[in-house]
Amino acid sequence: MVLSFGRTGNGTMAKAVQPGRKHRVHPKLETIKERVEERVLGLKTSRNELSRRAGLGLSYLNDLLSGKSLNPTREGLTKLAPVLDCDYAYLVGEQDTPRTAATGVLPQNVEPVTLVMKSITLYQTGLTDPDGFFALNDSRRAPFVMPLSNDVYCIAVPDDTMAPRFRVGEVVIVNPNKQVGHGGFAVVHQTDGRVAIREVVTISIDKITVRMLGDGTVVDLPRSQVKALDRIIGSCELG
Repeated sequence: MVLSFGRTGNGTMAKAVQPGRKHRVHPKLETIKERVEERVLGLKTSRNELSRRAGLGLSYLNDLLSGKSLNPTREGLTKLAPVLDCDYAYLVGEQDTPRTAATGVLPQNVEPVTLVMKSITLYQTGLTDPDGFFALNDSRRAPFVMPLSNDVYCIAVPDDTMAPRFRVGEVVIVNPNKQVGHGGFAVVHQTDGRVAIREVVTISIDKITVRMLGDGTVVDLPRSQVKALDRIIGSCELG
């Protein structure tokens, strides 16, 4: 039993809190952290970038390795494993090598994860309008093949308005079905049909506040002018 202290009108009062009720700890947490850190160091890529590639949010690996995240889910680790070039079973200590043998035999009770290569829409872009917005032109659509579901699309970054996070010529991967939170990045769809890539600062009932990282400009967009916010889940360089 753990004692938690709180203040009342008469002073400080201790109350009993059942351990594990609020912060459930994964039984293999230390093994997971050790093996994840080993793979991250071997890849020599930033934690934020690896988290983004896995579609788990920028702070996923930092939270896990710092001890802030105590109970990583199977779903999250399954998404992370291919990015770390290993199997889920390796991360949780169910196999000794990062990858299973070429025979394709999986350890007991480990389900295979199938990634299907699909062609999704990539919008090539030209110069932006003076306010930074631009049109998604159907005549400039191109196929972009990667292992993602059909509900995502890509946009080529048109300028350095969002540098250094997104630079001109990069491709942002967009999932319109994922929630956009404060501090996240999104494709902002205006009611006039134009879009822009922005950091979402706040979302309120009458306005959406966005930021351009390049010069730090913050703009309030009336909700009546915003049709949708599509969450950016990752980016990669055009080959």
